Amino acid sequence: MTTTVVRATSSPAFLSLVPHLLECTPRDSLVVVPFHRGRSLGAMRVDLPPDDDAPTEEGVASTVIGMACKVTRTDAVAIAVYTDDPVTSDAGAPRTRLVDAVRARADICGLRVIDALVVGPDGWASYLEPAPASHPLAEIQDAAFDGLDHDVSGDHLSAARLPAASSEDAKRVERLLVDVEHALRRSRDRRRLSPARRVAADAVAAEIADPPCLFEHAVAQPEQVDTTRMAALAFCLERPALRDVALMQWTGDLATGDAVFRAQTAFRGGEPVPEDLARPMWGEGAQPDPDRLRAGLDVCRRVASLATPPRRPGALSACAWLAWASGRSTHAAFYVDAALAIDGTHGLSEIMRTMIDAGRLPEWVFERPTSPAETRSSRGSRVR
Repeated sequence: MTTTVVRATSSPAFLSLVPHLLECTPRDSLVVVPFHRGRSLGAMRVDLPPDDDAPTEEGVASTVIGMACKVTRTDAVAIAVYTDDPVTSDAGAPRTRLVDAVRARADICGLRVIDALVVGPDGWASYLEPAPASHPLAEIQDAAFDGLDHDVSGDHLSAARLPAASSEDAKRVERLLVDVEHALRRSRDRRRLSPARRVAADAVAAEIADPPCLFEHAVAQPEQVDTTRMAALAFCLERPALRDVALMQWTGDLATGDAVFRAQTAFRGGEPVPEDLARPMWGEGAQPDPDRLRAGLDVCRRVASLATPPRRPGALSACAWLAWASGRSTHAAFYVDAALAIDGTHGLSEIMRTMIDAGRLPEWVFERPTSPAETRSSRGSRVR
């Protein structure tokens, strides 16, 4: 992955980079950017808590600074609030109490506050000024850097929405699933299929026969994932044991998938799954390749968009886990909500809901390499 290093020499320049760190333009959000020696280590976003709930604000402040402290080498943070409220009013800058709580918690933890900013519909301001004054939003746009290729036009939920799917493709995937399920269950059902549908069902069955190979094709050659492979993936993602093989394989490699598949097969015979193969499911172990996680998420989103609602929770729960494994809890919660709206007792979705509500993230996200849009203070101490 190529890293673009840019030096933010002013608050507007820093604010122009925040959406690139998040790969979206946040709304109603508190963003905390950890730094080490003036260089950003990524960005964390949480929803703004209710403005009239001081205990919740204190809890949010403790949570986000606690997470920043877990990021390897963090020695400073920058704070940015995105709100629909006017930046300046007779009552002062919005969310001042929340930002004060975050700054106090950072001080307790020994973290310098590089900057504390707010962006609203009418301008931006700095909480570090004695009397925060509104500055034009155009200053942020004017300070934007060339060469940053993220599309940040959407908000923090835009990227989670499922892609549009052709109704014809969706109908074909459903027909393939019905046919292959009949064919695998009863040979007489297979004989009732027309020759063309029998051939199509056999093609899906051939993909299902070697799940790790199917899962590897899905991330290594996504352009070759046609409706036949989509149906095979949908079949696997509906079945927890096969879905977990896919998730663990996408955190590792084909050999990992083969090992997990063998372990799942042995588990049905009463043997325990080796701990080293199960640890990544709970966010423990070596850091996965982010490109593989993203590719897996992309293909699972496509499967979910093509599946009928009753078949969708499996793919949605896989989306939730992959988003969570990438450090995107907001997206993970979106997929969990969608899955549980269909099946309120869906296993992995309920587990993911519990982990997300508890604020749990994989250990590896706190050791992530610097984001592609990496900011660095030209003065080394303050992004101003």
